[in-house]
Amino acid sequence: MYRTDIQGLRALAVGTVVACHAGVPGLAGGFIGVDLFFVISGFLITGLLLAEAEKDQRVSLLGFWARRARRILPASTVVLAATGLASALILPVLQRPTVSVDLVWSALFGANWRFAQQQTDYLAQDRAESPVLHYWSLAVEEQFYLVWPLVVAVAVAVFAGRRVSARLVLGVTTALIVVASFGYAVHLTAVNQPFAYFGTPARAWQLGAGALLAIASPLLRKLRPVATNSMATLGLAGYMWSVVSLRETGGTTPYPGWLALVPTVAAVLLVASGSGPRLPVVGRILSVRPLQVIGDLSYAWYLWHFPFLVLGHVWFADRAGPLVTTALVVASLGAAWLTFRYIEAPIRRLPTLVVSSRRSLQLGAALVACAVTTGAFAPSLGSNPTTTVASEDGRVVTLRPAPADAAGDAVSMRATGCDLDFEEVEPPACDFGQADSDKRVILLGDSHAAMMFPPLERAAQKHGWWLTSWTKSACPVADVTKYDESRAREFRECDEFRTKILRRIIEANPDVVFVASAVTPDRRVIDRASGELLEPGPSRRLIQAGLRKSVRQLVAAGIQVIVMVDPPSAPFNPPACLAEAESVTECEFPRPELRNTERRALTGIGGVSFLDFTKQICATETCTPVRGNILMYRDTAHITKTYAMTLTDRIASLHDLVLLHDDGTTAAVADPQPAH
Repeated sequence: MYRTDIQGLRALAVGTVVACHAGVPGLAGGFIGVDLFFVISGFLITGLLLAEAEKDQRVSLLGFWARRARRILPASTVVLAATGLASALILPVLQRPTVSVDLVWSALFGANWRFAQQQTDYLAQDRAESPVLHYWSLAVEEQFYLVWPLVVAVAVAVFAGRRVSARLVLGVTTALIVVASFGYAVHLTAVNQPFAYFGTPARAWQLGAGALLAIASPLLRKLRPVATNSMATLGLAGYMWSVVSLRETGGTTPYPGWLALVPTVAAVLLVASGSGPRLPVVGRILSVRPLQVIGDLSYAWYLWHFPFLVLGHVWFADRAGPLVTTALVVASLGAAWLTFRYIEAPIRRLPTLVVSSRRSLQLGAALVACAVTTGAFAPSLGSNPTTTVASEDGRVVTLRPAPADAAGDAVSMRATGCDLDFEEVEPPACDFGQADSDKRVILLGDSHAAMMFPPLERAAQKHGWWLTSWTKSACPVADVTKYDESRAREFRECDEFRTKILRRIIEANPDVVFVASAVTPDRRVIDRASGELLEPGPSRRLIQAGLRKSVRQLVAAGIQVIVMVDPPSAPFNPPACLAEAESVTECEFPRPELRNTERRALTGIGGVSFLDFTKQICATETCTPVRGNILMYRDTAHITKTYAMTLTDRIASLHDLVLLHDDGTTAAVADPQPAH
């Protein structure tokens, strides 16, 4: 089924996607080109399946999958292999293992689920952009190609020769799927936006919308020119409005949700308008030769453009301005032409494959195996991360932990069930140390509290404390309603957890509560009075007031509170920097402007002390990620277990000092001494 206007729509879709990813001003909504691709795919695939069914009274599943293998896998495999090899040469050494996993997921048609999980994993949100992130949409289509032919084949087999036509039954079934999927997408966008954006069930309605057009094609062929011209004009207007107005993230209304109706309906109108007896004006414009050429290259260009942009910007670093970006886009288009000319088109039409579904599927399996193997091993072909660096005094030291091991240098409180996930709100019994001790200590906070669990547990074992750990990742102790950027909604579960846990702590009546929360300059909260999403500045004021409110509840119950001051956040990943550095000084960074947040918030409240090891990291206005031979950071904001354990004695001393001053005053606590 070849239509010149659809080739033009492919060109429009890929052009707006590339423009969006290249950062062209005014085209931030160009990501909705993917929505147009989904509608086109649903239309073409369903049309081909129905044409085969009406001709042969059956659908050959193996024949369909063989055609898809010849069409999709050769170019996809080449791009994945090239991206893996280029990543080994260009990417920072510690980024390569993660990209290797991305490549394997992409080769196995599961990239959308990989990236949905990554974007909802709080501890994975510091990772750099993957050069194969765009493979998520290819994964959605590939999953559709695996399932949808089965649905069509069953409908054809069951209703062939009956009074009720298979086309009608399939139309009703598809309509129900579209309605259910759209409703699910709207719901999921409100509660877990990344899974709505990347997930196949929440995108199926867009493919189904295209399928409905194919099912209704006998009716669409009867459309009059005035109708098709009106549909095409409205469709193009809706599409361009979406490109200019919509935002992938950061908008006031999360995407996809109900907003996806606009570009999807626009795509439906554009595809339907070309189904009449003659093309409308817009269809004829889309049929011009330059757009036909881009349409031919659209698949290969979509595959190539993102690796070129991501890896190119890493390669050129600070020089990657508009001219470099333009050159990368042009280079990716050149790579697309070569791929189409010498790989995609020849293999797709190779006679020995065309006549044999078995050989085509064997080729497909071999290509998938090649892509998986290359993805798994190619990124590791580059240089190995270093383990030694020159310290500030010129001595060569072996880092502990090694930079490559820093990310894993932590106790997984999530694995113990004592660090709650996003949806969890019921705090479990997480007791450590001596549960029959008369010295009760509780650890409260988010992952920045959890990173201090190892030294607290060691102190509890050493001094006979009863330690309870209650933490929830990304959930601040401050009594505020946080806006969760990853899910594009308010973090209601955090509010519920905080209310429950503060009540339980007061009922437990411990001697001391250790409190820690991340201090980030870009955190945003919801104004509970107005429901407004606040910018970071006003949010910080509410966070300080909220921290004061939470701590006062504990102090008012007669509980001593030790606030562990959040370490300075680095503007880059220190282990990644040290993995390729010769000297620690190459990975130093300026002291952040946002500082002393906890002290300012809690000034004047008795019964509050502070554990502040900032001076170990930032003795001056310059901060270092290494103390002696100890690598202190495991990412931009969390400290390593190795470094945290050096604070054990200081924590124990501070605990005893606080109890000595248990008279409603604040203990005078010095900064910890340097670890050696």
